[in-house]
Amino acid sequence: MTIYIIAIIAAVIILITIAVIIIRSKRTSDSNSLTEADFQSAKNKMKPYCSKEDFDDFFNFIRKYEGGYYRRRNGKVVYRDYLGKEKGDLKGIFFNIIIPNPNISVEDKESYRAFMLSKGVKGVDKRPLYETRDSKLKNKEVDEDDYIRKQVGNIGENDVRTILDQLDKNNYYVINGPVLKYQDTTKEFDHIVIGTNGVFIIETKAFGMTDGLSSYSVLFIDEGDNWIIRKNNKKRDLTSPTDQITAEKLQIENIFYNSIEVKPILVLSNKEIRVKQNIELPYEVLRIDKLINYIEASTSNISESKRNNLLEIIDEARINQ
Repeated sequence: MTIYIIAIIAAVIILITIAVIIIRSKRTSDSNSLTEADFQSAKNKMKPYCSKEDFDDFFNFIRKYEGGYYRRRNGKVVYRDYLGKEKGDLKGIFFNIIIPNPNISVEDKESYRAFMLSKGVKGVDKRPLYETRDSKLKNKEVDEDDYIRKQVGNIGENDVRTILDQLDKNNYYVINGPVLKYQDTTKEFDHIVIGTNGVFIIETKAFGMTDGLSSYSVLFIDEGDNWIIRKNNKKRDLTSPTDQITAEKLQIENIFYNSIEVKPILVLSNKEIRVKQNIELPYEVLRIDKLINYIEASTSNISESKRNNLLEIIDEARINQ
């Protein structure tokens, strides 16, 4: 009888071991089958004020996804990690979508931040003051409309970041959110693109958007650099971005020692806005869906060595990661 029991126990142990191996193999197979395209698809589903279920789906995905960077040996993948741009996407989603989202608990936000740290994402080591922000909004210590407008602007920047991902990586370098210093002047740029056919600085505005979503509106740019937006049959004056964009252009030209032409662009992240521009401006005003075509149509010619030199100059001037 004792031998019989021992045999049964041994058989059960063997079956459990086989089951564990199969489960681990399946998990590994599922993880290895996830691609960079799957990551982009999952990322694009993360929208402003998304539900907790949407957040959970995305978080579960990235915990299984091993990254778009591969290192192979003898034809086999021996190492995987998140690409730099994927880490940037995780960070952008955190600041622009997760932090301001009331549908996501502080515990879940902190779990997401811990995951980013485990993947080597920089700039997220300090815990955001989630509770302080919520308390200030509730007690009207900060203006909620201003706060929401800022968050919508961040969402617009993230939308532009996603669009710029479409550029050919062999021909364009995209730098998102750099803070650059020249002498005593420090400025933050939304995006800088250095391509084989030009250098572009991009400022993003979310004029006319509602809760981070595109909404029909009309932007008038009139004599005297007067900016007016009409939405829901109401008109509102806007602050012209011309001084800001002109200062950013001067900053980057100084950093580059005026060695190359810089093309400034104002991108409107609202896909449903209509623009009626009645004056010439020292920069292009483009809706987000026109951005890629404009960049690719530029006719400048920049060598690979020149692009590398410009990137080195930016790295030297940059004071954030």
